[in-house]
Amino acid sequence: MREIKPHVFVWLPEDIVDLEGDPDFARTGTAGFVVTTEGVVVVDTTNSPFHARELLYEIRRRTDQPVRYVIDTDSEGDYTLGNEVFSDLEATILGSAGTQAEIGRYRQELQKRLSADPRLQARMRGIHPTPPTQSVANEMTLRPGGEDIKLSSFPDGLAGQPPTADTVAYLPAAKVAFTGGLFENAYYPRLAWKERGRDIRRWIEALKQLETWDVDLYVPGHGPPASKREVVEFRQFLEWLASEVEARVRQGKSLVETRLELQPALESRHWHARELTAEAVDDAYRQISAARPSGEATQRPSKGSGSSSSPASQPVFVPNP
Repeated sequence: MREIKPHVFVWLPEDIVDLEGDPDFARTGTAGFVVTTEGVVVVDTTNSPFHARELLYEIRRRTDQPVRYVIDTDSEGDYTLGNEVFSDLEATILGSAGTQAEIGRYRQELQKRLSADPRLQARMRGIHPTPPTQSVANEMTLRPGGEDIKLSSFPDGLAGQPPTADTVAYLPAAKVAFTGGLFENAYYPRLAWKERGRDIRRWIEALKQLETWDVDLYVPGHGPPASKREVVEFRQFLEWLASEVEARVRQGKSLVETRLELQPALESRHWHARELTAEAVDDAYRQISAARPSGEATQRPSKGSGSSSSPASQPVFVPNP
């Protein structure tokens, strides 16, 4: 637990894969809380009620103030499967309309998975996915104890109704932004080409907006708080991934070829959650392939043509800004 600014705390989990809970969300996300004179505001609740109770223990070590609000930055279980702990305390849980809908759909899907998998039943015993009780529109400001906490939604989803949107919690006085999964610090990201997934192009634009904010510390979805430099590096990584995948799609290369060519460069960064590297390439490939006009021609290299002058056909290295 770190106090990154006066009365602003960040809970940093160990980088381990949990053996309890949903295996789809086995790496718990970073969480935090703000202590005010009128109560506590929690940002994200980890990937299980067990970790959420650890977070609550840290809150109780520092204050007897009630937990007034919980902010879900994202719908993924890494950040929300501890919501029930704070729902039991009658906290108001805030999230975008998309996050509300996505957690509702997740609960329905989970029931189907549970009915078919006894091992998952054992892992999920005592865990009850809990959606936000109040939706956040584009902008909203909380003022507990006179402390401004500004919530901004970034629509960046692929599909879904209401549209997927990440919610960033910004503390202008402390110059801290809790970004959730919009920013991963030294962790490979999950794009997930499905309703809960992020569109890589919109994601890049959202990060560009975040970079213009007056912020000292960005609290990521996974990893420790970081400066603007790390946010820029992460955004450049996404730009690199989109560019390299798009070049191969234009050349007519298959998903398997693209994955094999990019995997060494991806792994050279030595970030956490390496198991997500192949998934990131697959999801980017599907997104970019689906976005291309149906009549657009591809340039498939002919066999035996030797080396190509195209940069995309040369050895690839991920930039380290």
